[in-house]
Amino acid sequence: MLKTTISAKIKWYFISLLIFAHGICAQDLSFLDQTEFLEYRIHLGFINAAKATVKSSPNVTILQSTPTRKIEIEGKTIGILDVFSPVVDYWSANLAIETRLPLKTEMRKKEGRYKKNETVIFDQNQGLAKISSPQNTPVNKTISISKGMMDIIGGYFFLRDKNLTQMKVGQSLSAKILFDGTIYDVLFIVKGFENVEGKWGTKKCIRTSLVLPKNNMFKDEDAIRLWISQDQYQIPFKMEVNLKIGFLSIDLENYRIQSKPVY
Repeated sequence: MLKTTISAKIKWYFISLLIFAHGICAQDLSFLDQTEFLEYRIHLGFINAAKATVKSSPNVTILQSTPTRKIEIEGKTIGILDVFSPVVDYWSANLAIETRLPLKTEMRKKEGRYKKNETVIFDQNQGLAKISSPQNTPVNKTISISKGMMDIIGGYFFLRDKNLTQMKVGQSLSAKILFDGTIYDVLFIVKGFENVEGKWGTKKCIRTSLVLPKNNMFKDEDAIRLWISQDQYQIPFKMEVNLKIGFLSIDLENYRIQSKPVY
């Protein structure tokens, strides 16, 4: 039970962090034009639970005759949880530089004894996604998708041009995301503006909420709160998750652009 819970927590943390937090950065700092690196600490009070990193490749790769850039996300339990309930999760996406839509995604999960590998090839013109996984039955399948369908990584590039500082309290943004063979509707709501204490002192932040589909893990639909830095970078500075099993926090530990520290 604990292994399943930790797996689900990290999985949804990445969805929320990537789709709606880091993905709404200012237009003059296009993530696809620069090499960025972010590191987060996930903890239960003073108990460290996991670490997560987000990094972009400096290289351009041609897929389907289209220039793409690869983004990689990794999450790993640490400390006592890594002993009793180890989790190592990896996601990557090759995004078309012009449209920011995914052309290829990969997922590798190792959660206790459970393992899963999956590759998805997106045909945006035909409206198809070809999913391949040795753990699925059947191993290969093709599903219909709406034109412009996003994955968990591509979703935040669609939103990163949105300037949150110009949004009003109560305004919302939505996205459809293909994740693990299922299409999810996710809603992002601006709640207000607050000062937040963190590793770099007090930061002015935009307080927001992330509403996910109903599930058995979160205490309520509005259980995820995000504080996004109110500066030119607009990155997730802090996050709180109210789960049925307890209260967790996610804090920014490191942020670099072109290998140079930002804060």
